[in-house]
Amino acid sequence: MLGRSFDDAEEKVTPLSQQPAQAKGYTDVGEAVAGVLRAAEEAAEKIRTEARTQAIEIVEAARGEATTRIEELTHEAERTRHDAEEYAADIRQAVESYGGQQRREADEEGRRILAAAESQARATREAAQEMAGQIEREARLHNERLRDEIRSLEERRERVLVGLRELTAELNELFPELSAGRPDDPELLDALHVERPS
Repeated sequence: MLGRSFDDAEEKVTPLSQQPAQAKGYTDVGEAVAGVLRAAEEAAEKIRTEARTQAIEIVEAARGEATTRIEELTHEAERTRHDAEEYAADIRQAVESYGGQQRREADEEGRRILAAAESQARATREAAQEMAGQIEREARLHNERLRDEIRSLEERRERVLVGLRELTAELNELFPELSAGRPDDPELLDALHVERPS
């Protein structure tokens, strides 16, 4: 219907007695369009805010979990090392009474246990750091997906605004009496982000 020429539209214009009701109907359409645009912008803003909040919460939670896990694993490694050192010291004290050979063997055993404990502590610490890195990477990826979704919603909103601008322009061409004699509705123009004619 919007693609028809102005002459075709002029032939279908309602008699003068019915024009105030039609004008009110077009005003209602404009208000409905403005309401839809306001609702779309509010929904997009709400989604953006929720996505940002969710992304921040995810990143903060991931950092907190990674820090807590690293601390737990580090403490566990320290406890293991401490226990191994105590065990090695006990062995050294116990074998000193048995003479030089027994002392050398006990010292060797203690060094071996200590080396194994340090190796285990190193491996545990590296595993914890790798886990923390993976958690941060996943949080970053989730954050990027949320940003992409927000960008997609904003692009969709812009397409809707462009369509509504074109619809408004075609309505103004078909029914110039709606805008004749009065300035453009500033609320509708603001809602549509349409530049006012200079």
